[in-house]
Amino acid sequence: MTTEAPPPAAGPKTLATRVGFIGLGDMGGRIARRIALAGFPLTVFDVRAAAVEELAGVGASVAEEITAVAAASDVVCVCVVDDDQVRSVVAALSLSLRPGATLVIHSSITPGTVRELADGLAAQGIRVADAPVSGSRPAADEGTLTVLLGGDVATADALRPLLECYCSNIIHAGDLGSGQLLKIANNVMLHMNHLVAVEAARFARAHGITESALIEAANVSSGRSWVTETWGLIDDMLFDHPLAGTDGIYPIMSKEMWHAVDISRASLVPMQLTALGTQLSKSYLQEREAVAERPDRPR
Repeated sequence: MTTEAPPPAAGPKTLATRVGFIGLGDMGGRIARRIALAGFPLTVFDVRAAAVEELAGVGASVAEEITAVAAASDVVCVCVVDDDQVRSVVAALSLSLRPGATLVIHSSITPGTVRELADGLAAQGIRVADAPVSGSRPAADEGTLTVLLGGDVATADALRPLLECYCSNIIHAGDLGSGQLLKIANNVMLHMNHLVAVEAARFARAHGITESALIEAANVSSGRSWVTETWGLIDDMLFDHPLAGTDGIYPIMSKEMWHAVDISRASLVPMQLTALGTQLSKSYLQEREAVAERPDRPR
């Protein structure tokens, strides 16, 4: 079990004293918990009753509908699954967001969607920052995530006291949408590293070498990566993610590779290996589902 580190003391809230959070899933729930424990007044919404009950248990107020989150908040964080869900949430929020409020998009979506939404909210005086996060579940629990932040410098600086509740690294990538682009580039490396490691594990098993021996060797040799250093975390998501057991788990675990290939079409940037990775990802993840319970699996 991961030990939850104490949250940092709430700093001066230069932008917001009241925070809203929509989407209390695998990462969103953990981030929202850090915000509540840091002392920010927090209003949350999720369609799942169990998710909001857990946050209510650490002091968050529970909204019955999305518009109530907007009405109660100076900053609203959104952490839902994909572009369509973000659009739907923002459409509901826009009815009640006040001029001067800030929308923080933690969801990993395309930069085009971020800019489209920001353009639509600009007339209302709503500021937007794209802020996808990078890191594992333990990092979210411990408040050591990395946030990849896109938007103007003033908004980025004002958000820092809030982001520091759950992030140990705040990287301002550039203009709006840059955070998403940086997240996509990072996750291309993550997912491709994972595919290579799965293939290497297949090779090792076929020749009588245990996965534990392979991972031990890789982690003190040139084959190591975040994937090998945390071997098992990605496997775990195949069994305990909210979408585990459904076909929806496969696209969500490879969506940044698809985004990279799609975005690169417009700029004619060759992404041949990544394109291959999108085609291999589902079968490789299914392979891990089949072998993840092997007794030699390192934990």
